[in-house]
Amino acid sequence: MAIDRAHVGYSLPAFTVEATPERIAKFRAAIGETGGDVRVAPPTFMKMVEGEHNSSRRILDTLAVDLRRVLHAEQQFDYVSPILAGDQLDVVRKVSDIYERKNGLMEFIVIESTISHAERGLLGRSRQVVLVRNPKPAVAA
Repeated sequence: MAIDRAHVGYSLPAFTVEATPERIAKFRAAIGETGGDVRVAPPTFMKMVEGEHNSSRRILDTLAVDLRRVLHAEQQFDYVSPILAGDQLDVVRKVSDIYERKNGLMEFIVIESTISHAERGLLGRSRQVVLVRNPKPAVAA
């Protein structure tokens, strides 16, 4: 079943995430960074931030995507300014493209996220590509 291209442009309601020193320390530990300054988040902390509030799942549910067929295909980050402990981060996630390859056997969903701070403005952007593997159509006998 093809993903409805009418979802291009769909955006989740904006949400806010606090970058606490505890969250930063936990993330550092998860990626193998022991010690370090918990006042500054590693750049890939943006991945954790964009996924808060089950946002990726909510997008895929809206697009009626079967999670058993999903693979994470690509992730790209553009860093503008560091995320600091105590920052209240405003997150906006939007489906920017849906396209197919191999005669519809593979569909790709492009999700763009912006992470900003009320006073410091844009902190970063990410672009995630999700691959949805579709079953081969039945062959007529």
